[in-house]
Amino acid sequence: MFVRIMAICLWIIVSSIAPVRELKPVFGLQIRHFQGAKMHSFVAFIDNGVQLTYKKILTDDDFVKFASGHWPSIYNPQRINLFDENEVGCGMFKDSFLLKAVPYCFPIDSLWKVRFSEYPFKGKSEGGWSGDYNKPSLRQAKFLGENYLVKNVDNDYFLDTNLWKILRDVRDPVWIENYNALR
Repeated sequence: MFVRIMAICLWIIVSSIAPVRELKPVFGLQIRHFQGAKMHSFVAFIDNGVQLTYKKILTDDDFVKFASGHWPSIYNPQRINLFDENEVGCGMFKDSFLLKAVPYCFPIDSLWKVRFSEYPFKGKSEGGWSGDYNKPSLRQAKFLGENYLVKNVDNDYFLDTNLWKILRDVRDPVWIENYNALR
């Protein structure tokens, strides 16, 4: 009995002085071919300091609404405009005709080009920036790994700061030229 009481007291003392981990929302992006015509997927996690939990797959509109702070969620509880904070040209536009807020995010339209050399579906003749048809060249893959921590485009996410960085970069003509040169 004495040992149990001592163990409980020790647990109370240790747990009271152990650092409390602040939960941090983390957004991510994966660029790969998904079911249908999707070539990317947004995701939201909660980082508890040990692992990423509470994974939620987001549509493009959901991502913009959560990240802009337009919608309340556990992934942006203070409703901070993360696009403004990270200098990414996305957000909510107040449509004066429809009288409602409409999500926009121009970088999303270019994300497929990081992975594909040609638009993989009928209807677009626009070229991508990838060195191979459906994946980055070896030099491009190395570049993505070194600069965005994406070692494998089939499995890894552009997470947290790397998400915001790639969303800025796909709109930068100098970055596009440099990425193309790695073919």
